[in-house]
Amino acid sequence: MTTQGDVRADGDEFNAAVGRQLRGEIAAAGSSIAGMARDIGIARSALDNYVTGKRAIPVPIVYAVSAVLGIAPHHVITRAEERLRAEGEHLAPVTPLTLRADVPTRRHDGSEVAFDSPVPHDDDTDDLYP
Repeated sequence: MTTQGDVRADGDEFNAAVGRQLRGEIAAAGSSIAGMARDIGIARSALDNYVTGKRAIPVPIVYAVSAVLGIAPHHVITRAEERLRAEGEHLAPVTPLTLRADVPTRRHDGSEVAFDSPVPHDDDTDDLYP
């Protein structure tokens, strides 16, 4: 028997999946959360709360984001369902990385210099590049 708490948890999981899908669709379109928020006329923090699952996503927001992206809202929902199902079934295997013998340590923090220049940074100017 499904309890009210189970339904609420399932709804929260689905909301989070829709948020992740919206975030993915926004990124795939080459936009950002801040840019999309401007495009649909809401605060960046509000859209961020929706796509991170912190707040329930209103249907008009799903519709507005979808319209800006040029996709049908039901495609976002369908993709979110597929995403949620795949995450629940762990369809994407995680392959642990193994250390290679030719790499001395896990991390290399040495600084890298593209080229050495006799000109100090303070004297460098942008007028060299038209």
